[in-house]
Amino acid sequence: MKYSVKDHYQNLANQYDEFWEYSPNFIDFLTHQMIKSLNLVPTDKLVDLGCGTGLYTKSIVAKVSLKYPVICVDSSPKMLEQIPKTNQYRIVVQDAIEFASGEGIYDKILMKEMIHHIPDKETLLQRLFKCLKTGGILLLILLPPTLEYPLFADALRIYESVQPNYNDLINILLKIGFQITVKFVNYPVSIPKERYLKMVQNRYMSLLSRFDDEQLSQGLREIQQKYENKENLVFSDRFIFIGAHKPN
Repeated sequence: MKYSVKDHYQNLANQYDEFWEYSPNFIDFLTHQMIKSLNLVPTDKLVDLGCGTGLYTKSIVAKVSLKYPVICVDSSPKMLEQIPKTNQYRIVVQDAIEFASGEGIYDKILMKEMIHHIPDKETLLQRLFKCLKTGGILLLILLPPTLEYPLFADALRIYESVQPNYNDLINILLKIGFQITVKFVNYPVSIPKERYLKMVQNRYMSLLSRFDDEQLSQGLREIQQKYENKENLVFSDRFIFIGAHKPN
C-alpha cells in the first residue's frame, strides 16, 4: 500500500477533532504544558507549524489573549478548513520546509507530532533557527521511541522502525546552536474500547495509513481478541517536550 502523509490528513480532516473530544481534559492538560514550555505571553508572535485542524491552537487562543493572530501552517487544506475564519488565526497552506524558507521572524514556534513527517530534519531545524527572534523558543513535541498504545503488533513494530529518537533531534538542535530543555509529560488515558477501535479503523494516527483495509481489519481483530474482557482501555500517553531556545 502506497503511504501518503498528505492523503492521510486530507481523508481524516472532517473526523480528526471528534476523535479527541471524548477527553477535553486531555486537550486542556497538554495545552497548559505547551503554554508553560513556550513561556507564551500575549505579545508573542506564535506559529503552529503542522497545526492540522488547529485543535491545540484553538485551546491556546482560549487561554492566552494573544495580540497577534496565530500563524497556522499545514500542507492539508482540508485540515485547515476546520479552523475558525476569524482574525485570531492566519491560515497558511504550505509544507514546513517551504514555510521555514520564508522571511518571517517569530517569537515562538510550536511543532506537535509532526517532525517525524520531515525527511530532512536538519535543514528544517536550521531554517527555523533563522526564523526565530533572539531569545525565541521552538517547542518540539513528539512521542517516545516505544508506545504503550493498545495497537496491534505490526503497527507497534513499524512505529518503532520509523519514529525518530528524541536524542538524535537534541543532537541536531545543539549542533545548530539551540540551548535545550527536555521534559517528559505523561497523561493517563482511559477510553471506551469500542471508541478506540473506531479510531483505529478510521486510521486516527498517520502510522495506520501504512496498512491496507485487510491488514487493518486483521489488526482490529487482534486488538479485540487481546482486550476481549475490557470495556475501557487504560494506558499512558507519553510525550517528549524539547524546548529549543535561541540564545540571546
